[in-house]
Amino acid sequence: MNTHRFLLIALGFSTAASAQWITKSTPSEVYDTVRTATLNEITLTASRPGAQVPMPQLRLKPADLAKQNVGRDIPFLLQGMPSFTAASDAGNGFGYTYLRFRGMDQTRINVTVNNVALNDPESHGVFWVNTPDLGLNANSLVVQRGVGTSTLGSGAFGASLSFEVGVPDDTASHQVTANFGAFNSARISYGFHSGLVGAKKRWSTTGRLTAMRSDGFVDRSGSALQSYLFGAQYRHENVTWRLLTFSGSERTQQAWWGIPESRFRGDATGVADYIVRNGVAGADSLNLLQSGNATYNYYRYANEIDQYTQRHYQSMLTAMLSKRWFLTQTVYAVTGRGYFEQYKDYMTFASLALPNVVVEDVQIFGSEGVRRRWLDNFGFGHATLLRYRGDALNVSLGGTQLVYSGDHFGTLPWLRFNPLGGLDGSVQTWDGPQATNSASDHQFYHGSSLKNEFSSFGRAEYTLGRLDLMADLQLRGISYMGSGTDVDQKFYNFDTNYVFFNPKAGVAYRGPQGWTGRASVAVANREPIRSDFIDNVTAPRPERVTDFEFGIEKRADRFWAEANVYLMEYQDQLVPTGALNDVGALIRTNVDRSHRRGLELAAVWSPSAAWKLGGNATLSSNRIASFEEVLFDYLDEVEVRAVYTNTPIALSPDAMGNAWVEWQRKGLSARAMLHSVGRQYLDNTGALERSLDPYRTVDATLRWNRGGVEWRLDAINLLGRPYAPNGYTWGYLYDGVRTDENFVYPMAGTQLMLGLKLVF
Repeated sequence: MNTHRFLLIALGFSTAASAQWITKSTPSEVYDTVRTATLNEITLTASRPGAQVPMPQLRLKPADLAKQNVGRDIPFLLQGMPSFTAASDAGNGFGYTYLRFRGMDQTRINVTVNNVALNDPESHGVFWVNTPDLGLNANSLVVQRGVGTSTLGSGAFGASLSFEVGVPDDTASHQVTANFGAFNSARISYGFHSGLVGAKKRWSTTGRLTAMRSDGFVDRSGSALQSYLFGAQYRHENVTWRLLTFSGSERTQQAWWGIPESRFRGDATGVADYIVRNGVAGADSLNLLQSGNATYNYYRYANEIDQYTQRHYQSMLTAMLSKRWFLTQTVYAVTGRGYFEQYKDYMTFASLALPNVVVEDVQIFGSEGVRRRWLDNFGFGHATLLRYRGDALNVSLGGTQLVYSGDHFGTLPWLRFNPLGGLDGSVQTWDGPQATNSASDHQFYHGSSLKNEFSSFGRAEYTLGRLDLMADLQLRGISYMGSGTDVDQKFYNFDTNYVFFNPKAGVAYRGPQGWTGRASVAVANREPIRSDFIDNVTAPRPERVTDFEFGIEKRADRFWAEANVYLMEYQDQLVPTGALNDVGALIRTNVDRSHRRGLELAAVWSPSAAWKLGGNATLSSNRIASFEEVLFDYLDEVEVRAVYTNTPIALSPDAMGNAWVEWQRKGLSARAMLHSVGRQYLDNTGALERSLDPYRTVDATLRWNRGGVEWRLDAINLLGRPYAPNGYTWGYLYDGVRTDENFVYPMAGTQLMLGLKLVF
């Protein structure tokens, strides 16, 4: 079916009447203000938890996100929240960025935008680079820690982020935002609200255009990003209908390989040994030796890029069926197409599914060349949400279905020796058009996937005196199949079906003098991802977690504090081995039993109208009961296995925290924040020599606001200390002697960013 024709049919399909309804809530905001109010949640009232749900959650509004928004991605906007860490391939928060929560990566964090899952159905990952400037588009954000309440999409396994975007204001306005700073990083954005228009003031529109770029801190890690959003809303009596489209387009130079740890530490002997061990020679050796300690990039080819465009289309209709009943229906579609390009100094023709070449009676078995690895995907679905709001009882019912199709294939824009004899042409590279000897019509590998997912949930919230009770039941069904050849010409074929039941329950007691206690238990199940089926010899198993949360908090006029204990008990958790696959993603393996247990503390205090102070800390134990490490001995050509017990889970720090202070008076404000993260192990053995050092950074912001004009100056990593928040490792044996290759992703030193915002 023609994609665009389908989108027009789908977006006009929903016919339910609707009404605007704003949830009453005044939840806490841990790292900025004591209390905030959630903005205009038109279509999210059934899927988002109520303010009294007995599970840890935060509700943020645009002003909260703006305090750290200088154009960097969502992970760096959320720095400072309890148990969150952020990392960046380019080293400055532009391009590819990553978020972890309680040590769990983005595949465990359920992200929705207007009830539509942003997680990729096959990898479960969230690629923030595909939605540039999402933070500037957000009308509100709800963050749930732990498994949380049932939501739409793939289901949370560690945290949930629920964004609302594209809500038009009732009054007309225009906004221009500009930022410029270190590494030629820049953002320019224009947004508008039409206000209520038309003879009967029933229509309103909103939109935004953003362009961003950065050279990156790491060599050849530049990015060029664009995004747009346009929404139109019709509102009449009990009816609200919103049409929304938004898109992101990215062109990012690759820095996925990381930096050898010896280079990062300035260890000349270690670098020399690395060169010998890995046979690095010629231009590659010079590149390593002549690069900066923290800026080395394995990729020398200037057009080693990732280029991808993702488009979202949403139709949301909400109806007030009666005084107490509300119905929302969403129809949506997501399209994506793009590739990453790789230069290879030598590829065998056999690896490209091509015949050998004979040149002047000499048989040639391979060639220098450039390959592109493509993803062309399409998903569409619908979601129906029904909510009853009573005096003491709230009931939410929801159901959704998603159909997803993905094609993975490779093409060859240039080969020095081309067995196909393709026509000469040109390819658009980072440095402009380059002549090619094209073999692009040949797909040297191809695989396809089809995923069908449905989920339904019911949640009841009941208030009985000082008690708030909650029960939540979710059912998920997944049919997932894939087949074809991978880039290494290995054939794969899987066809799986899962049905998961995820119950949740909780209770809160609202005591006198602002005290509240709460307890909850939640079960979540997750299916393996595409790479788990391809990278592992044995079929991966689905994973399961039971999450116990116990919290107590105190609220007063100028003070708020919280303590939360979590016990996350896993069965068959898929944990990173420490190694990467051929696209830079962590290779994972099942472990029978493991846990994440911790204590989260947070407090905010306003000693006066001008001053606010706050902080949070997480102390945790993240352990695997029994982990089997497998290393290959290249001399004896045998596998050597070792079993470790009660070892730390990779990339899961036992301690992390933040502290901040803010002063504000007469349009002038100053803010400073300290981030601290403890040691992270690169694999699951707990070996100190395979770990990332603890680090501390300080960020500071100075803002001046007068009327509709705001200037800001941000100093990121003010102390300038080098640090690496992310990394990986792989090892081997030779004649029984172990060698480990550790790689890290360093962050830049002090960065200054200047910003201007005009609202009129």
